[in-house]
Amino acid sequence: MLNQGEVLTLSDSRKYAVVSSTMLDNVNYVYLIDQDDYTNFMFCKYDNQNSLEEVTDQNLVEKLILAFQKKD
Repeated sequence: MLNQGEVLTLSDSRKYAVVSSTMLDNVNYVYLIDQDDYTNFMFCKYDNQNSLEEVTDQNLVEKLILAFQKKD
């Protein structure tokens, strides 16, 4: 599981900070923000083995936003 505050360098060679992490339907999701461009953020599915997949499904993004809000 990725933890809040961790910094990751992704395949685009940019550094992203983990803003939050949550479990939804037994899947770990993370909210990432680019450290150099705060307008560049993404939600990703994390497989617990160092692999991230960006979430593009708008319905899932809405669920994740609600889940991340409840954590704070």
